[in-house]
Amino acid sequence: MDTATVQQIHHQLVRILRRGGRPAELITYTPEFIDLVWPAEVGMPRQTLHDRAIHTHRLLTAAVAALDKPHSEATGIMLCLWPGTLALTLDQRRERAARLFGVQPGTFRRPAHEGHLLLNLSLEIYLRVRDRHDRRRTHPTAEHGGVI
Repeated sequence: MDTATVQQIHHQLVRILRRGGRPAELITYTPEFIDLVWPAEVGMPRQTLHDRAIHTHRLLTAAVAALDKPHSEATGIMLCLWPGTLALTLDQRRERAARLFGVQPGTFRRPAHEGHLLLNLSLEIYLRVRDRHDRRRTHPTAEHGGVI
């Protein structure tokens, strides 16, 4: 299995902005993101879509938390990861995130702010997905005579 590309991840994050990155929203609105960053694996114990959505949400939340402040706070708001953000519209979330940078929501929406946040997050997720994939490839499986 090939790892996801930064561009694929970025494209899905733009889609996630609309509804948020919690497990139920990922399942309902962006299941492609789940398949991209936590795919079902052949030969591994079967994980349901719900299991993989929870893993994907944890990966997403950890990647956001790894960003420097205020980038992590703003990104968590934008993706509805923090308490009290799920019921907010995208415009309301942009307004809150913009305040963290001392700019207007229209300015925040430009590539220098929102675009930069999503690119940094895409790279962080890419790193985590790639590392997970590389660890899976280097660990022997029981069917090849190794120990899991």
